[in-house]
Amino acid sequence: MRRCAAIVALLLTTAALPLSSAAASPAHGAQNAAHRRSWTGTWAAAASDTVGETGFAGYTIRNLVHTSIGGERIRVKLSNALGTRPVRFAHSTVSLQRVPGSAAIAPRSLRDLTFEGHRSVTVPAGAEAYSDPVGLPVAEASELFVTTYTPEPSGPVTRHGTGLATSYYATDGKDHAGDLDGGGLPSTTQSWHYVTEVDVQPGPAGAAAGSGAVVTLGDSITDGFASTPGANRRWPDLLAARLRASHGPAGRLGVLNAGISGNRVLTEGGGPSATARLERDVLRRAGAQTVIVLEGINDIQQIPRQGDAEQIIAGLREIADRSHAAGLRVLGGTITPFKGWGSYSPEQEAARASVNEWIRDGGVFDAVVDFDAALRDPADPHRMRTRYDSGDHLHPNDAGLQAMADAVDPRTLGRPGPVRPAPPRHPDRSLSVAATPRRAVTLAGRASTASFVARATVQGAGTVRGTLTVTFGGTDHEHSFAVPSGGRFAQVDVAQDIAVPATLEAGEHRIRFTVRTRDGRSRTTTAVLDVRRLGCGPSADSCPLDLTGVYDRDSIATAAHPGAGDFDGLGWSYAAETLPTTGPSVLAGAPFVFPSSADGATNTVTARGQTLALPDVRARELHVLGAASGGTVEGAGTVTYADGSTAALPLRFSDWAGSPQSGETVAVAAPYRYRAGAGRDGPSVNIYARTMPLDPNRAVRSLRLPDDARLKLFAVTLDRSR
Repeated sequence: MRRCAAIVALLLTTAALPLSSAAASPAHGAQNAAHRRSWTGTWAAAASDTVGETGFAGYTIRNLVHTSIGGERIRVKLSNALGTRPVRFAHSTVSLQRVPGSAAIAPRSLRDLTFEGHRSVTVPAGAEAYSDPVGLPVAEASELFVTTYTPEPSGPVTRHGTGLATSYYATDGKDHAGDLDGGGLPSTTQSWHYVTEVDVQPGPAGAAAGSGAVVTLGDSITDGFASTPGANRRWPDLLAARLRASHGPAGRLGVLNAGISGNRVLTEGGGPSATARLERDVLRRAGAQTVIVLEGINDIQQIPRQGDAEQIIAGLREIADRSHAAGLRVLGGTITPFKGWGSYSPEQEAARASVNEWIRDGGVFDAVVDFDAALRDPADPHRMRTRYDSGDHLHPNDAGLQAMADAVDPRTLGRPGPVRPAPPRHPDRSLSVAATPRRAVTLAGRASTASFVARATVQGAGTVRGTLTVTFGGTDHEHSFAVPSGGRFAQVDVAQDIAVPATLEAGEHRIRFTVRTRDGRSRTTTAVLDVRRLGCGPSADSCPLDLTGVYDRDSIATAAHPGAGDFDGLGWSYAAETLPTTGPSVLAGAPFVFPSSADGATNTVTARGQTLALPDVRARELHVLGAASGGTVEGAGTVTYADGSTAALPLRFSDWAGSPQSGETVAVAAPYRYRAGAGRDGPSVNIYARTMPLDPNRAVRSLRLPDDARLKLFAVTLDRSR
């Protein structure tokens, strides 16, 4: 067993003012309250990922956003939150859309944006910038354009991937930010780039604006995945429409969407985890008074799957406590049913039920929004009602999203009530501990390593001291820690690599993590090591494809020969020393056989519409390891079964220098890459894993790839039926 390594992170619980220029600063008390009275968010989108490794030089992007409430003055937030280099916005404008389906601007609505009086603003990496206020009367439920022009290269572009609204752009190097007819912006996108917030304010005459904002923190269900594109039928949009129709105090509440497809409570998946992005996407939003939290389904059902409900509960408790500390009312949303989804299992259902029981009865939230009760089928409560189901049994359709909006009681929104953080388990201090991932996979018959992280969260002042004991194979391994709490919370993550001997039998092996603090408190949790047999025989669990004969590209270079490979067609390659060794490897919780990194070896399959033969076996899932260049590939593959039937499989892979999309997991994070003449250079690049369900009752025959040469595959594995 390898030596423990401690990673200490202090959890910040402060509220924060929005940026006046390029960086955010925390604030408290009267100053924050004055800010909230002054501006109210009418629209928002969370930064989910990046695209374009060198930025969008010469791009004009006209983002279309839909307001929830109106006002007489407006300001816009431009974001470089996930970028790695500064980006200069040479010209930015705000305007109203003339007619639906057009980039044309409504007459007399165009306004140039300035930043501290300057037309141009440079936003540093990791920062965001508010524009100066402009006078522009905006009605509720308006279609608003925010247009940016970026003349120079920069790092990766911060965006929100699942926009579900048609925005427009041009790449000709000309500034079209002030174009009225929109004819110079011929291209369209369904993502929002750079813009993450629009706020309104009453005018001098006191015209009505918002009295506060409701922020909806969630995953793809909140993001609106499976809703009608271009129709603003995400459940937060429908909630805003319902509040406006009430004509009461709640009708002046802005509704801000902080959903990200694929998002998780505890770990990075679709964008930063909910706990990591809480400050930026919730606590800093203008006028935020209430947050509705709907998270956890992706922790349960996505790889690496989190089967321990206590870990998800600990993350939701942290979100509630930090939001309460910032003065917000916190509503807990129950996790919706998903029986019939590809990865559904009784174990996952049990975890969902446990989390929902805690949300309803744990006493942590100011109110509960029972989304589960609103959507479930009375005849089978684990399943969504058919009339609410989009067809995949996880994501609601438009009718289901309306039912979710209707489940929110307007009386629970608005001005924060008394702060009611969860009662501590000890007089002034509480302790929780969780191990993640709960289920790691290693391979029987060969020595390997499985990585776990034990997280202890402690409430109380002063330095928290204690020990973590990891028990595996009858042996205890101890690690001491000392963590300053910063006055409220302390979090310690202790990474533990478990050396797995080749003699370990296939099956589940339990590992115990125990945290003891100096004042006598102790908490224990367990993780499961799932050992599988690799092969395509009848006794094997996972069947990797032999791609040796179909590899057609060398996408990996070595330090000795940095120009030997070419992944993207521009001479850039993955760096061999940053990748797994050749042979079996567990990546993103799934077993793969990783190809050779030797100079001159082909190691990736270029997607050109070809058909890959599959072993004649029954399998429940298909795991694919790959990445794209030149932007995200929106591809679809086709699996053919032995009986001649077919099924479409979504082979959507992100740009190697970007971030994972919904359903993707970063399998390999490489800090740099190689190119001939340039040697080692940035940015960091990824290889992604995607898991797709198969019919476990039919043997597979072949997989046809999409026809898009930007997509390359490293490995494919069939997960056998059990």
